[in-house]
Amino acid sequence: MYIPMIFFTIIIEKRKLTPKQLEAKYMQQQALKRIEEQKHQIVTQFPEFLIR
Repeated sequence: MYIPMIFFTIIIEKRKLTPKQLEAKYMQQQALKRIEEQKHQIVTQFPEFLIR
């Protein structure tokens, strides 16, 4: 049975973030950057341990 796709049209609206949510997102991004920098520093100090 064929169902036309017009019945399945979905409209996605972009959520508006509150200032508190924006701050939490920013803090999360900063934490991820710090973790990546720490990981990079460890890799540069001990590259022989990371070869598999």
